[in-house]
Amino acid sequence: MATVKDSVPHVVRTAHDQRQQGLYSATIGRIEQVNSGIRLFRLYLDPEQTHFFQPPLRHLPGQYVDLHVPEIERVGGFTITSPPQTALRLPAPTPSTTTPPTAATFDDPHIELAIQNSPSNPPAAYLWKPPAEIMNAPVRFRVGGNFTYPPLTLSRTEFEKVDNVVLIAGGVGINPIMSMISAMDLQGARKLGGMPRRLRMLYTSKRGIDKDGRKEYVLFEERLRAIATKWENREKEVDMQYSFFETSLATREKATAMDDAPESSRLRVFERRIQHEDLFGALGPEDEREHTLVYVCGLPDMTDGFVELLKKTPGMDEKRVFCEKWW
Repeated sequence: MATVKDSVPHVVRTAHDQRQQGLYSATIGRIEQVNSGIRLFRLYLDPEQTHFFQPPLRHLPGQYVDLHVPEIERVGGFTITSPPQTALRLPAPTPSTTTPPTAATFDDPHIELAIQNSPSNPPAAYLWKPPAEIMNAPVRFRVGGNFTYPPLTLSRTEFEKVDNVVLIAGGVGINPIMSMISAMDLQGARKLGGMPRRLRMLYTSKRGIDKDGRKEYVLFEERLRAIATKWENREKEVDMQYSFFETSLATREKATAMDDAPESSRLRVFERRIQHEDLFGALGPEDEREHTLVYVCGLPDMTDGFVELLKKTPGMDEKRVFCEKWW
């Protein structure tokens, strides 16, 4: 994702992160204006670049790219918002296949980036040129990052025991979280790396107003709602609950669910900030937190405060609370 402090180069700030070898080539093939401050980009991978020393791209949910754009010397750091499945060219299913493929799985291989308008960040400024000027432009990138699902610090045996995952995002901190939950959703239930037995998603963001006075879309709000709706009546497989906290007091309309919403509700909307009680509720009972993973990504105050609290919460192992800092 774009940095908060553009004066700190991405490659310097992330110098100690793990990175894949080699550069991948791609083409800007799709640009979508989400709202006045964010664009979504689909970078289509070059199908001719795979050879014996550069295998097909296999990134982990939550990782970012070191992005090289034309005419800009500085390298940009942007989180991949799509799941790994969209970067792979998989064979078409045989007639005997009983489960239909998802559109994302069998689309042309690509990765997706959500780029915030940042005029002082040269790579981001390039990507905010008029779409006609950059459509089909060639780019190169390298994948890196330690904020991943599954976490790099757990063994396969430890990860197989995970039965509760809590995802907490604030603002553009939704970017790596979106990749994670999309990957889980595509993988399905009862599969390694797929939907856990229990999942809680907490997302807080402001809702902007465009120049014509209309309410703008919040990044990924429709995708998250669709995933929550998909699993809504499948509690025996996955106990998922998605809570959205809108903090734009001046622009909001009446929420679809308020603070007195029943606990059984799968989709809840609140007109306030995330509170400590929300975090404790997301973790579940103290005696059931042993195999819980928590991911937090948001602005500095939110991230630091939540991580410190969660690591000290009874029943939680601080080594299972992960955060991404881009500042």
